[in-house]
Amino acid sequence: MLRHSEGMCERNGKESKTNRTFMNSRSFSTRLTWRIIGIVSVIFVISLIGVGVTLQYISANGVSDTPANSVAPTTFASTPWRLILDLMLVGFFGLVLIFFFCRRLIRYMSRPITELSVSAMNMAKGNFRAKLPEIDSKDEMRRLHDSFLYLQYSFTDYISQLKMTKSANERMESELNVARTIQMGMLNTDFPPQLHALLKPAKEVGGDLYDFIRKGDVLHFAVGDVSGKGVPASLVMSITRAMIHFVATLDLPLHESARRINNSVADSSSHDMFVTLFMARIDLKTLHMTYCNAGHNPLLILPPNGEPYYLSVKSNLAAGLIEDFPYESESIDLEPGTRLVAYTDGVTEAENDTLELFGEDRLLEVVKRLDADSNEQTAVEQVYSAVKNFAGDHPQNDDITIMSIKI
Repeated sequence: MLRHSEGMCERNGKESKTNRTFMNSRSFSTRLTWRIIGIVSVIFVISLIGVGVTLQYISANGVSDTPANSVAPTTFASTPWRLILDLMLVGFFGLVLIFFFCRRLIRYMSRPITELSVSAMNMAKGNFRAKLPEIDSKDEMRRLHDSFLYLQYSFTDYISQLKMTKSANERMESELNVARTIQMGMLNTDFPPQLHALLKPAKEVGGDLYDFIRKGDVLHFAVGDVSGKGVPASLVMSITRAMIHFVATLDLPLHESARRINNSVADSSSHDMFVTLFMARIDLKTLHMTYCNAGHNPLLILPPNGEPYYLSVKSNLAAGLIEDFPYESESIDLEPGTRLVAYTDGVTEAENDTLELFGEDRLLEVVKRLDADSNEQTAVEQVYSAVKNFAGDHPQNDDITIMSIKI
């Protein structure tokens, strides 16, 4: 607030100084009048000198026609200087008359410039509808008036368009905020003790998704990433999540669930969008996990006694590219106390100011340092903090989703 106040005072001081300078400066009409008087004075003095020299020459060399017995005019030699003095006196009064006449004439002719300058000052203060002087002549003054008039119309039209654009942007931003609230509300946040997830869109809405559902002793979970960002990706994300939740209730084989989700995305997406997806089903009694990977990042597994590693997955296509693609599911037996970390490429492809990627190796080291006794919310927050600390002030360029499960 202090800086803002100082800036306002400084700006107002500059404006006041400019206005005082504008008001106190000698007018254009006065300066032009004095220049004309100066030129006329020089011409008048030169003319007087010429007249004086001519008369002096005539006085000294002229031939007299008077008779020999007449009296010669003895005062003729002083006549030129007296004439010059008389001419100077008359010229002085003539210059005074010329001064006042020129000043009135020039002021009358330059009045539109003064009025246009006042209008320009008002326009500079934001009054783009300031009244312009009426000019009936068809000279440069008229063209200057028309230029100011065009400038007024241009500024008025620009401000009108700017207000419309601002209003549209505010309305769109409001709608996007509502869409973000709806999208975040669609995500399942009723986390069981052994699971936690986090989703941070890069924009108001995003294309990342996660879902989980527990049916008795079976835990279904999935993490996905829609190609692209923004509203289109968020719509495909909503369709995909709904399909994931639906097929999880049918207890279908995972490869069949993946095929149905793939066909649904392919049918509903008309912009060649696709979804990378990792789906898994864990029997919490036997700790047997069946999974199907559709072009997604591999799962990170942290066993209770051992080094973390990336789960080996088959190279199935992302969902939505080809209908009825034959997906293949796989399975693995896990140890009690194993932690699973699923994520999207917004984690591994996070950039810092030098455009260095966070990378899979750095993620592996972060997961390795997780406390085995910490809960899953803490584990997710630690991974996310590591990504944010690495990126620093560099803007987030992709959606980030992290899910941690401990069995």
